[in-house]
Amino acid sequence: MDKHYLKELVGSGNLEQAFQALLSYGKGQKAKEWHNALWIQYNRLKELEQNNLKGTLSAEEADRIKNRILSALLALIDDLPVKENEDAATAASLPQPAKKNRWVKGLLIVAAVLIGLIAGYSKLKPAGTHPEAEPTGSETAIPEAPLSPSQALRFPQGNEVTFIFSTGNEVSYRILSGELKSLGGDARQVSFAIRCSGRKGNGVNFWDDTFRLELDEAGALLAPSSGLNEIVENNSYKDGTVSFVVKGPVSGMKLAIVNPWDKEDIRKLAVGFDQ
Repeated sequence: MDKHYLKELVGSGNLEQAFQALLSYGKGQKAKEWHNALWIQYNRLKELEQNNLKGTLSAEEADRIKNRILSALLALIDDLPVKENEDAATAASLPQPAKKNRWVKGLLIVAAVLIGLIAGYSKLKPAGTHPEAEPTGSETAIPEAPLSPSQALRFPQGNEVTFIFSTGNEVSYRILSGELKSLGGDARQVSFAIRCSGRKGNGVNFWDDTFRLELDEAGALLAPSSGLNEIVENNSYKDGTVSFVVKGPVSGMKLAIVNPWDKEDIRKLAVGFDQ
């Protein structure tokens, strides 16, 4: 089972096809916990589709649930169990090549190498050709196809926000690190490691609902798919990860942090990526 192909299905929005491939693959597996977890996510997808048809969910709530299903599905693909003796059975079923045919394969390999060299040489630019101008972009632009599987994010205008309530309650959010990772297709995951510190009061809820990702135009806020939900006690702190699934090209983004005591008070931190 090709994990990269499955992630491309998820990234392109073909969740049903990805689920069917995984459910078919999982039959007869001894990894019952993995298979049961897969069925749970599939049933959640069907329930979401029914609720969308009935119109019982807001668009934001539907997106949040779908993003959580997508994130869980990608994790299940990463943990895909290998069928016992799958590789050994495959190798045993392949016929052994006869010695008399080995020289034929050798000739084919040499021919393929020569063709590749000729094709590569033909694409070389002649001497004196001026190089094409490199495209320019904003500092916070996300590349459509990252050169590496993951890229570190940075925060050029600061990485910490503090809210103080009228009663003296205080909570701070510090961004410890950020990462942009390809999920296959046009889907990418943006993750932030965040430290939540509480002072005075009776503690604070450290969860997904406090965070949003602003993409391109102001006000276009994306809900996270990480499922973070913790309580930070008075005079203590906790570290957690908040992640978002982004599809398609994006020219810029900001991490929006909502005041837990005043939903209208939203602070935004600019996000950039290392070249």
